[in-house]
Amino acid sequence: MKFDLDRLMAERGIDVAVVSGRIHGNPTMYYMTNGAKLTQGVVVKPAGRPPVLGYYPMERDEAAKAGMDSFNLGDLNPRALVEEAGSTLGGTVLFYSRLFDTLGVRGRVAFYGEQDQGRTLALLNALSSGVPELTVMGEFDDTIFDHAQLTKDEIEIQRMREVGKKTAAAVQAAVDLIQRHRSVDGVMAKADGSPLTVGDVKREVLRTLFELGLEDPEGMIFAIGRDAGVPHSAGNASDPLRLGESIVFDLFPREAGGGYFHDMTRTFSIGYARPDVQEIYDQVRFCYDKVVSELRVNELARTYQHLTCDIMEEMGHATPRTDAHAESGYVHTLGHGIGLEIHSRPRFSDTKLNEDRLVPGSVFTVEPGLYYPDKGYGVRLEDTWTVGADGMFRSLTEFPKELVIPV
Repeated sequence: MKFDLDRLMAERGIDVAVVSGRIHGNPTMYYMTNGAKLTQGVVVKPAGRPPVLGYYPMERDEAAKAGMDSFNLGDLNPRALVEEAGSTLGGTVLFYSRLFDTLGVRGRVAFYGEQDQGRTLALLNALSSGVPELTVMGEFDDTIFDHAQLTKDEIEIQRMREVGKKTAAAVQAAVDLIQRHRSVDGVMAKADGSPLTVGDVKREVLRTLFELGLEDPEGMIFAIGRDAGVPHSAGNASDPLRLGESIVFDLFPREAGGGYFHDMTRTFSIGYARPDVQEIYDQVRFCYDKVVSELRVNELARTYQHLTCDIMEEMGHATPRTDAHAESGYVHTLGHGIGLEIHSRPRFSDTKLNEDRLVPGSVFTVEPGLYYPDKGYGVRLEDTWTVGADGMFRSLTEFPKELVIPV
């Protein structure tokens, strides 16, 4: 959580953390500005002191909504600094130098936020040589913000719970659309006789998400038949919805404007399920239920990837442990952390380097699956879970796990 930042900065010898760039598509900026609807800005967090938000004049009202100390970056006259330096890069170095002087920033300064990698490299190199009183640094893996966002407070979890309810409503809208149509010769058909397609379903889901105040920045998965057997196949928009085939529907929207994500997957078969699809579905459901029943607070997350491999191997399927290059069977990790990013900590990879634990305040997915594209099917089930302050595990996904959609 945010109150962990000072401890994390002290442990890593960071005197000042600077987060910059646009707000949209920049989770760390969103986190530090409390989701303020700014175009861009700068957040400066000195060790042991509250963060300060730098904003531009035209966004002063939105900056005030961030609920933090702020100052007008326009007072530094960025355009004049560019002219003084004779280049945009030189002007940006002068800008940060004046900004740090104004805020009394010195020592080891770490930079964060989303920006083109080449520009970031050029800027940090120029800052290192142009502002010698600073030691410019960065973090590559497991930054202080990765650690801080590993745990969520009750307000964050409640927001994620609401996103979960809306996500379930969008999945229900897809089911309702399918059930409003009839089957003709094994294919769901529209009133004009043309087939109901994957694209039709996705458009209905996007419309529903928009009405609910959610967005789909990563792109949903709605894949049928062979495509359902490739975990991240988004599905072919022109594919008709055929009876009996497996459909993997993975929906992971977030609050509109760059907020918190939810992630859920259901596998459906319309009308009835092929016997081989039903068999694999039952195995995935067994694995899901077994893993959930074994969840323990403060346990290493990789324990559950190991458990999943045990279960799947006992059923006769390949896993990443038996074949790191397998494209059939169980081919991925059990889950991932989720928050302002769709994939975050805790990580579930079964490696000795992974020390992530399921601690109170963490939010993560559980998503076992089995995939056989050559046989024309795949199955995955996924819910988003959280660990409460009381150590209890609770699902944030409220939607049944029925395989067959009656039509």
